[in-house]
Amino acid sequence: MAETDLEAELARLKRASLAGSAPASSPETAPSAAPELELEEIGRVAIPDKLFISPGEHCIEIYIPEARRNAVALGEYVVIPLGYRPEKLFGRMEKIAYRKRDAIDDLSEVHALISASSVGEDEYVALARIEPISLISAAGQPTEVRYIPKPNTLVRRVTSEDEVKIGLDLPPDGLFLGYVAVNGEKITVQGEIPIAYYLINDAEKTGDPLIFTHVLIAGMSGRGKTHTAKNFLRQVVGSRYTMERRGRVEREPCLVLIDPEDEYWGLRDDNPNLTSITKNDREDLVGAGVKLGGVGKKLTVFAAVEAGKAYHGCDAHTDFTIPFELVGDFPYLIAGGELNEAQYAGLERLIRDFFKSSSDKSYRAFRLFIEDDTRLAPYKESELIHEATLGAIRRRVSRAQFEKIFDQGANPLTELYESVFAEGTVSVFPTAHLSDEAERVVVLAIMSMVADGKTRLSDDKPWGRRIAQFPVILAVDEAHNYLTASQTQQDRIIIEKFVAAAKQGRKDRLGLVLITQNPQDVSEAVLSQISTRILLGMDQVMAERAGAPAHYQKALPYFEKGRMVIHAPDNSHPVEIRGLPFCVVRH
Repeated sequence: MAETDLEAELARLKRASLAGSAPASSPETAPSAAPELELEEIGRVAIPDKLFISPGEHCIEIYIPEARRNAVALGEYVVIPLGYRPEKLFGRMEKIAYRKRDAIDDLSEVHALISASSVGEDEYVALARIEPISLISAAGQPTEVRYIPKPNTLVRRVTSEDEVKIGLDLPPDGLFLGYVAVNGEKITVQGEIPIAYYLINDAEKTGDPLIFTHVLIAGMSGRGKTHTAKNFLRQVVGSRYTMERRGRVEREPCLVLIDPEDEYWGLRDDNPNLTSITKNDREDLVGAGVKLGGVGKKLTVFAAVEAGKAYHGCDAHTDFTIPFELVGDFPYLIAGGELNEAQYAGLERLIRDFFKSSSDKSYRAFRLFIEDDTRLAPYKESELIHEATLGAIRRRVSRAQFEKIFDQGANPLTELYESVFAEGTVSVFPTAHLSDEAERVVVLAIMSMVADGKTRLSDDKPWGRRIAQFPVILAVDEAHNYLTASQTQQDRIIIEKFVAAAKQGRKDRLGLVLITQNPQDVSEAVLSQISTRILLGMDQVMAERAGAPAHYQKALPYFEKGRMVIHAPDNSHPVEIRGLPFCVVRH
């Protein structure tokens, strides 16, 4: 029924009801034929209240005719040609609603006289609110929205790959992450071709590849977090980056992986299930720049040795030990979270004096030093260290667990550094076989070496000079366990170190990839340094804490495995993507 005839029709219905006769249609009240919409057209710009754009807010609504009401969904991308200018507005549906026509009141006498079966949805107006994202210029460039569409302008869905790429300002290539999607379904245009989403990996386009502005991969358990991380990290291996501070030479990165669940050594091998991919699909993936298959001999598993524990994961691995001499560089390795600021300062003093005076740099020698009342008497007499403080330090340092962690006879990490930190390699550190205390010591030692090597705090060390020579990507699974929001003295020192390293990541070519199911437990100071967030299914509170765009926070709890939101302001507008349904390496 035509909207302009509604009031007259309702009056006629009322008269017919009062007269006790069934309403009959007449030529005067017959609905007029609406112009038929093209396949991609979904409605017209309407002004039910007002139409405006501004820097802080907007109100662009479109009328959806009955023929299109069942075919529109939230999140869909649309285009509105301006008409009076060559640009076209690119946007997404952010709200869909029904509105009563002016002549209808659900509680009115008219409705009381009309049976329920006689009142259909054509008695109501369907409207959709559009979020303007960008203007697509005549030259095919995205610009800010600064012109308003005219009332009654036809609105259509996107019809080309270029419209999506330009409208969302997507990079043409880089590190492949998946395909642009809406409501879990890949967008396909022009012959059912999906639209690939990349993270910029070219310094010429942004000044720096975005891997060095750091990445967060977060999601609840079972939503494909490890699968996504493996596929992403495989794309990193073999890339080449310019070393800004080393004559602009190009070097491949060293990928260092902290692996609490013993999963990432699968990057070494091909996924046996990839044999089921058709030749055409494989060619399409390779054509899109996707790296398929394991990295082979580039990957080495380094398993830390702890007395009484054994590693039974990857069939080929290299054992190593944490030498106590690293405590001279990183005193917090044995401080734990128990010592307060004064106690930690006392521990630092004792460690410094021990390494200056002792030829034996082992843990056992330090324990004898710390327990020698005669040697420590001057500290108490001069009140450099209070007796109670010394007691707390002794109790912490003398834990039997440290005897099983330090100096275990295998390759010392400080001597194995040329193999661990090598250009173009993947070094995986599984920790599931270790005790909690040993795991923390091992992980913090590796992370600290990387951070200090990249910030030139260890230029006097051969391993520090080595790490500075080429890009390093440090990927940390269960990152909330190590870069925690907790406020112990040890945690504060670790966070301060990594915030400093993250800030210099672009220049020093250090990229952090933090993988976690608890982003709310990661230090806010660290999260603030991360520019790219890959967010899988998670609850709303977690989504807000992880930095998800507001309009995705309520949707993320319903994201199934492989569906994700990418929020990377330096890369594109926030966008939903669908990752590959398979892992490109063993999983």
